[in-house]
Amino acid sequence: MMVPNDRKSKPPIHPSLEGERYVLYPRGRWVQNWDNMFLLLLLYYCFSIPYVIGVSGGYRMYKIKPWLGFNMFLNMLYIIDTFMYFFRAYYDENGKLVYNLRMIRRKYFFSSYFWLNLVACFPAQAILYATFRVRGHVGAGEPFDPELIYPLQLFQLLRLIRITRIRFLAKSSLVFREWWERQDVVHAMLAYEIFMLMVVAHWISCIWSLIALIEAGTFGDALADEPNWISQWMDQSYVDGGINPIGWENDIERYGLSLFWSIQSITSIGYGNISPVTVAEYYFANFLMLLSGIFWAYIIGKIIGIAQYISADRMAYKRKMEEMNEMIGCFSPKVGDKDEATDTQIGVGRGDIVAQRMRRFVSNHYDSKALDQTYGDFNTETLEQIFPSINGLSPELRRLASIHLMRKYFELVPYLSSAYLSTEEQSRLAFKCKFLEMSRGELYTTHPKYGRGIMILRKGFVIRSGSEWINGVYESPRFATYGTDKPIGVDDSLVEDEYLGMQRPAYRFISYSLVIFIPQSVVYEVLSTNREAWRDCARWRYLRVCLRKWARDRRFINDHRPVIDDRWVDRRKLRHHPG
Repeated sequence: MMVPNDRKSKPPIHPSLEGERYVLYPRGRWVQNWDNMFLLLLLYYCFSIPYVIGVSGGYRMYKIKPWLGFNMFLNMLYIIDTFMYFFRAYYDENGKLVYNLRMIRRKYFFSSYFWLNLVACFPAQAILYATFRVRGHVGAGEPFDPELIYPLQLFQLLRLIRITRIRFLAKSSLVFREWWERQDVVHAMLAYEIFMLMVVAHWISCIWSLIALIEAGTFGDALADEPNWISQWMDQSYVDGGINPIGWENDIERYGLSLFWSIQSITSIGYGNISPVTVAEYYFANFLMLLSGIFWAYIIGKIIGIAQYISADRMAYKRKMEEMNEMIGCFSPKVGDKDEATDTQIGVGRGDIVAQRMRRFVSNHYDSKALDQTYGDFNTETLEQIFPSINGLSPELRRLASIHLMRKYFELVPYLSSAYLSTEEQSRLAFKCKFLEMSRGELYTTHPKYGRGIMILRKGFVIRSGSEWINGVYESPRFATYGTDKPIGVDDSLVEDEYLGMQRPAYRFISYSLVIFIPQSVVYEVLSTNREAWRDCARWRYLRVCLRKWARDRRFINDHRPVIDDRWVDRRKLRHHPG
């Protein structure tokens, strides 16, 4: 019989987790660092790709070897990121983490996002560089073949589609969120609008320069001979020793001239020294004048809105965050103090970790309202406070509205479903439910005001991590998971607090969660008026909880019963006998 080699043998893995070791989790440290780096890459692409396509044609990049090598390295990062999404877990619309590799790969493979990224990975820069080298050796007049450069540049242009993920990466980045939460909202939003103005002006200037390239077919000396806006400017405004946009090597001067036209068009200044000549230039200028009027009015409106605190939600969020920071500043010890001995004596954990969780809770509350207003304000307690418009309805419409809003959640609890409760009873129950918010990482056993009850997740993800005992919470290695399709405490809420004692289930929220809470007193009130729900359903669940509690107590007593051995006691006496 052969003995297996311990170094080659692998630890046993549960079949449901087979292959999950290769999953990249969004909150992982490595993934967070990668997303921060890729966020900077997308910001670089936002400016570099339009510049290379429309202004320089790639001439300076292929001429300067270090810059070419840097861009080749960035291309490799782009390709790696494209295929990383086959292993990246994601959160679904209910806030539940999806980490099954088969589901991740199927969703990404059948999305148009993957195929666009795959086409954008085409090595256009390498082919253009090879063409540049060959034409340079044979002494061709132009560094690029006009019939080849335009189709290949389209592959680079597809990479701008990934810019739509900048907002997503910024929100998922813990570093960026931590920085954003500490900024003054007025200054931050003003900087954001100025940045957007710079991006639009940059793109328009690159497109304006690209039109001249397409019209003339080159940025060389022939550019001044063909009819275009650059040749007209050379004839009317060029001065010896001044700016010269002619020539592949003069891309920076050409960009300055096109950016000047772009800014004066956006701001409606219009000096008139740069004007369209060809049909394409006139059509683009007409379209830009229409668009610039709307865009400039939008920018002015946003700046005025920021200056006058028009954005009430953002200012309320910032005021709440500033109040939170003032309270955190009064912590003892201070948030920046990482004296672990003092924190251990207090028994509440490090102050900076608690402060981070508090700030994140305020930010998550603001984000949830901004993304989906139908959630209402979950810092309230009743259905009327979440949906104020329900108060203005007639009694019949109030009843129907409450049923449509809450019935799908009641159907998850067997003895509160439509099989036992009438629509009138479910309507009365809907107005007695409480609506709560739970932060990521929060540990829950009982509500401080309403006690125990049934929790139904409207958004989020929870695990049962153990039980509450006299000396604290016992964290069990075995846990159960709960999502939006699985209510919490359906059976335990039927049993009296005195019977459970201190062995109450403990739940930990994995993500920011919106909870519908039905207090235990409300459950008792419903079952006392509906005997059928108690007789046919609830009492059997009550009995099951009692039997489980009895079996658990018996097992605990047997495991901790002291063993008394008379012979051992006699030997101990003889050992210590003075004789």
